[in-house]
Amino acid sequence: MSQDEAVREIKQRLDIAELIGDSVPLRKVGKNLRGLCPFHTEKTPSFYVSPERQTFHCYGCGRGGDVFSFVMEKEGLSFPETLEILAARAGVEIRRTAPGKRSLSDVMELALSFYRENLSLPSGEPARRYLQGRQLVSGAWSQFELGWAPQAWDALWGFLRNKGVPAQDALACGLVVEGQKGVYDRFRGRILFPIRDISGKLTAFGGRILSGEGAKYINSPEGPLFNKRSLLYLLPVAKQAIRESGCAVVVEGYMDAIRLHLCGFRNSVATLGTSLTTEQAALLKRMADQALICYDSDAAGQEATLRGMSLLQKEGLEVRVVSLPRGKDPDELLSSRDGEVLFRQALAEAAPLPLHHVRARIASLEGQGRKKATEEILQGLAEIPVLDLAPYLASIAGSLGIFTHQLADMLEEKRLKTARVDPDGEKREKDPGGVSISGAGGEQPSFPDPLESALLFLLWQSAEKRLESAPEAILPLVSDIKVQGAVAALLNGESPLSLQERWHETNDRFLHSALSSGGDFCEAFSGTEEAWQKVTASLGKRITEKEYRGLMEKMTRGLASREDMNRLNDLARILKGRR
Repeated sequence: MSQDEAVREIKQRLDIAELIGDSVPLRKVGKNLRGLCPFHTEKTPSFYVSPERQTFHCYGCGRGGDVFSFVMEKEGLSFPETLEILAARAGVEIRRTAPGKRSLSDVMELALSFYRENLSLPSGEPARRYLQGRQLVSGAWSQFELGWAPQAWDALWGFLRNKGVPAQDALACGLVVEGQKGVYDRFRGRILFPIRDISGKLTAFGGRILSGEGAKYINSPEGPLFNKRSLLYLLPVAKQAIRESGCAVVVEGYMDAIRLHLCGFRNSVATLGTSLTTEQAALLKRMADQALICYDSDAAGQEATLRGMSLLQKEGLEVRVVSLPRGKDPDELLSSRDGEVLFRQALAEAAPLPLHHVRARIASLEGQGRKKATEEILQGLAEIPVLDLAPYLASIAGSLGIFTHQLADMLEEKRLKTARVDPDGEKREKDPGGVSISGAGGEQPSFPDPLESALLFLLWQSAEKRLESAPEAILPLVSDIKVQGAVAALLNGESPLSLQERWHETNDRFLHSALSSGGDFCEAFSGTEEAWQKVTASLGKRITEKEYRGLMEKMTRGLASREDMNRLNDLARILKGRR
């Protein structure tokens, strides 16, 4: 049957509740089923499955769709790969390539066998000598399927032609090039690194030149099999370790990734000679909650690091940067004496994006005026999503020698300068995290505040806190109208389950997101009591800072009374920790 017919038949034969239930514990809630979302970390279930509509939806992260969408998201597979898996599960046959005709994937595997064999032939001596010089033994050559493209003009093409491969197929695979004098090999005099997609299908090669003219590294051209923006080197062998650890280590080069795997860091992948892309970030998010970026320590590597981190954070990953000793890349460090110890230490000391950004900028702007340096730092921080920046504001403010509230005001001013006019003519600020905030007189921001979300989460989780907390003491700590309403309902005796059902009925994604965000925020603490003390103290300090800013504004306008000035001095001492 055709592909379209197969899709329809699969959807008829497979029950989405049964398929998802194999990996996600689900409980019946009315007509639907509910469980913890498999795509992001949460403690309060916001993931719903509808047997009636044969769909799923998470009110926390927004993911949803049918059986195909679920498998593609969960396993990080393409649609054709997902189709094969679900067809096998449903017992549906799909029309294949005509008998006797090789697929493009078969042609790629044939080329790989040629390259691997040539690595062991006399012509491969330069490649073997190079790999041995990089401390790679022959066992690693086999493990990572390394090969050698001979210097000859058309060695591979002659091999493929003798195997009956049409020129059009070799061209479509990017293995050969057609010029004025005919067809010739794309890769010549290069060590070959096979690039496979997440399912293990060979899609391309990366080639490193050993001598002569030409780029140091080249990849296969993009085509029917290869889209470098959506692939990561060694992902097929790393994906299980990434899922188990919830963390991916991202490096720049093929040799870096190989070295990490040989040293036991099996959750490591490499980009394909370019900065991290949105597609690669989304792929990693399907398997992990955290990413450690470990690029070269030179200036170009640092800039690539910052760009990559931003993309990963926008996908919802916790991102940290691994700083290596000056001038070292991962392969060099791990190949040196005590390299593994030093690398593990670097991983443990990896800095979150905001802190790394400040440190990197301060280091690179030495010698410039303080004002200019601070301005550039603020510009970079303003591009980081609000929720990702919030936990580090106090630390960053200390590094810059200013109050937390001053830093928050400066960043808000920066963000407001990025306000633009949407096609409908409404002036909006576009938050780097993808959230639109209305201009003056507009709607409330559509993202949850992390501290207020944490307060909601703690009340949601603890009946004891709901009973012992006085509404008149807690409600003033919350400014967001929606969160305040939910907090008030909990303090007045409404059950979390009742609230959850109300939000589900009204499709209120904001409060689901607030709970999820609050749960993530509280994970940093050892228990409920520590989290409660920290969150309520921070919210109380925020109120103090707001009052301080208001009095400062009155003073600058010459409107402050003696009582205002006395209060201002008291607040200043409180904020500085003198009382």
